[in-house]
Amino acid sequence: MIVKIAMILLCCTLLTIFPKGASEGAKKGLEYCLELLVPSLFPFMVLSSYIVRSGVSSILGKMFSPIMRFLFRLDGSTAPTVIMSFIGGFPVGARGIAGMYETKQISLNQARRMSLFCVGAGPAFLITAVGTVLLGNTKLGIILLISQLVSGLILGIISRFFYPEKSIKEKNKPKDTISQQNAFIKACTDGSKGIISLSALVILFQTFIGIIEQSGAEQFIEKIFSSMGLSCSKIILPSILEVTGACNVIAEGTFPLYILSAVIAFGGFCVYLQIWGILSEIQPNKLLFILFRVFAAILNGFCTYIITLFYKPVSNVFNSFSERATPNTATHLTGGIAILVLSMLFLLSISVKKRAK
Repeated sequence: MIVKIAMILLCCTLLTIFPKGASEGAKKGLEYCLELLVPSLFPFMVLSSYIVRSGVSSILGKMFSPIMRFLFRLDGSTAPTVIMSFIGGFPVGARGIAGMYETKQISLNQARRMSLFCVGAGPAFLITAVGTVLLGNTKLGIILLISQLVSGLILGIISRFFYPEKSIKEKNKPKDTISQQNAFIKACTDGSKGIISLSALVILFQTFIGIIEQSGAEQFIEKIFSSMGLSCSKIILPSILEVTGACNVIAEGTFPLYILSAVIAFGGFCVYLQIWGILSEIQPNKLLFILFRVFAAILNGFCTYIITLFYKPVSNVFNSFSERATPNTATHLTGGIAILVLSMLFLLSISVKKRAK
């Protein structure tokens, strides 16, 4: 209790002493959310939740069961959530895992195993926001996406050796007791809660970073890292804390693409807190989770490095997306595709239910 009171007093003191840094940081975090995170993540978060609540994951489970068992030692119904985690964005996979565990479609060990590799930035973030807007070259974003898919597959195969079970049995899928309309409404509610929670964390972390910048602590930390021989000292702190701001810092510099790829794969503690909050009932091993993210960063960076050895697209001048990105350019196409897929799955589930009757 004493520690909590001390932390609260410290935060109040910092906000009072460095109001300008806190204000600018919060403003920057809000811009990141409105211009990038909400347009790119919200459709996928709704889609991920709907897949679970509507029973579509159970329907598709039989089709993907052999592949999921062979690669990841998982129930076939987990396939849609695994796929969505790779194309939806960081919290989308966690939202799907929590939904499947809540509806008893997967066991506790399966949920914990999935949490180790169902983490990744979606194509909306990698291709549109980072590739097109930040780097000025869509092909660079595609390279980042390919690297993430390859490293995610490798991590998934490795994760099969963690949280072992005697046998993988298909869970008895509970009958869907809610209508498709209610499933859609609940999915929208889940997505709204998730995006609000994520946005709040991004704004909070950017506020903290703004205080660090105004106080001069950032330069002090950079000197410490530089004295240790770390040439990337300027991006270490943002990379540890919040990935969106870190990408902006990296894009403004002259860092190689594989560094950016590694930082995106690592995610940062802002992403971790969001995921851990969603998976609170599952209680994943946090240290193991962080170790997997470090390994993911190494794999992502290595894959990107190998790809750029054979293919080197030319990047335009690096620009800050806070200057260029707008809600209309962030993920107009991706959001539309997500809504289209959502509608198709909605019609598919209704059709299957009618046949079952």
